[in-house]
Amino acid sequence: MRNMRKKNVSDYNQVVLVCLFITCVALVIAIFFASRHIETMGEAVEQGATKQDVANAFAVLHQNEAVRQILETQSEPYTYQNYRELLEALHLWDAVNMEELCDWESCSKTQLSKSHLQESVGRIEELFVTSAQVELPIQEELPVVAPVPAVDENTQVRVLLLQDGAHTASDISFSANASYTIEIGETIKTKKKKKVLQASQLKLDVGQTAKVCTEQGELYLTDENGERKTLGYKGYFEITRYEDGYAVVNVVPIEHYLYGVVQSEMPAYFELEALRAQAICARTYIVSELSQDHYPEYQADVDDSVRFQVYNQAAPDEHVIEAVDSTRGQILKSGEESIYAYFFSTSHGMTSNREIWEMSGLDYLHCVRENAQTQIVDLSQEEVFRAYIREQNEADYDYESGYYRWKALLDIETRTEATYEILEQIALSHPEAVVVKTTDGEEVQIQTLREWGDIRQLKVTGRSTSGAVLGVQIIFEEGIVELVNESYIRQLFGAWIQTLQDKDGEMLETGNYLPSVYFYIQPIKDGIVLFGGGLGHGIGMSQYGANGMAKNGASAEEILMYYYTNVTIHQLYGEK
Repeated sequence: MRNMRKKNVSDYNQVVLVCLFITCVALVIAIFFASRHIETMGEAVEQGATKQDVANAFAVLHQNEAVRQILETQSEPYTYQNYRELLEALHLWDAVNMEELCDWESCSKTQLSKSHLQESVGRIEELFVTSAQVELPIQEELPVVAPVPAVDENTQVRVLLLQDGAHTASDISFSANASYTIEIGETIKTKKKKKVLQASQLKLDVGQTAKVCTEQGELYLTDENGERKTLGYKGYFEITRYEDGYAVVNVVPIEHYLYGVVQSEMPAYFELEALRAQAICARTYIVSELSQDHYPEYQADVDDSVRFQVYNQAAPDEHVIEAVDSTRGQILKSGEESIYAYFFSTSHGMTSNREIWEMSGLDYLHCVRENAQTQIVDLSQEEVFRAYIREQNEADYDYESGYYRWKALLDIETRTEATYEILEQIALSHPEAVVVKTTDGEEVQIQTLREWGDIRQLKVTGRSTSGAVLGVQIIFEEGIVELVNESYIRQLFGAWIQTLQDKDGEMLETGNYLPSVYFYIQPIKDGIVLFGGGLGHGIGMSQYGANGMAKNGASAEEILMYYYTNVTIHQLYGEK
């Protein structure tokens, strides 16, 4: 009996243990599925990022073409692994450190969350974008990679009007050539024609906006004495108070915006077909810019400077109005996307491709010879370029421009401090454009420049096939600075210009900015002379070249098809 009782106890204990084991397993399974359910619910709450979300987020880097090419090879839904491949291709994986944001082993095959996308792009902006806010006289940007946005004749362009080059001013004076209204919240007040007001008189709180509008005339800005200092503006003003002052945005219909751009970017006396080509380029450009978010803090699409398109610096005449009206709604497209319609003033007889900006894609930008009778020549060799730039060919479409050929005398010796400041600014904003080395080849910090003595020599280190200088060496007594990038080379060399002459020997205003990077360096007894040609970056349509073609009978369409390859003129709105 005792043995049987022991056996029964033993059997009972085994049953209990089995029951406990089954209970534990059931609890583990229940917890597992519950956690998966919670995780699934969390995923349902947070939307996953798409390829378009990624493309939009990366617009801040201005590497849209590279991003587009990578995204085209990847599939939806967009996974963390896809995102890693993108970051690695852009050399950003180590900088972003995505593994801090999620358990990479478990999430790599799941859809990328929007929060992780935004947080990682925020890290990229902190590392690379904030330092790039230092603006140069010209800032080239890559196009947005996106389909043509929904734009029609009623689309409004929001233009930030710079105040002496700044975004805001301590005060802004304005008036109109007809009666006008000021709307602040629900309050509307009417002012008489030519009545001058200051923004400070509006009593705006920080963040508050006043809408200034005239139905019959145009608005304009004045100086503190009430004298007009701008042309008239169509549309209306939005004047907003910020912590550091007042900003004014001109809100204007797209076609009226183009009246103010075409006249400001191209002389009105140019041939009508050249002006029509310019109008199509300008419209294409602003359509692309409307899909970006350049000035979210000021709720503006673009500003009125050379950074985008010069706006309202010259009053449109009948030729310009006809050019804009006769091309109403027309833009240039490559496939399903609007192109980035780069244009510039004058070539040296040949335009450049994407090489001088180290861009990939954008195959519609290519080299063309500005002369129907002459084939493209390779100008990448120094002696070939020197021989070419010393010649002048009256058959070149750009020949009428004084900048077709130019000569600059440099004064480096007395402008050493300016040299230091410019190189330090560039090194701070774009360190990849400046390499500083000792005479032994050791890379050092930019701050050592002031200990290196005088500049002894300038040297071209590379040219594009169109002759553009791709890099220069500034050789000091105790070290060498290597500088690349078309804008920065023009900025530095421009600071050294003492005199500038056009092709006919006439003196030109220097503007502290070198006309172009199509030059060679010639030491002389008393200094250094640059012999060069062209005005502007040299990519896309040459404006003087377009005018030369128009004089030879070319239509606007023929001009555009010559400068941009495999593009079509698309009727975005309006009628042909």
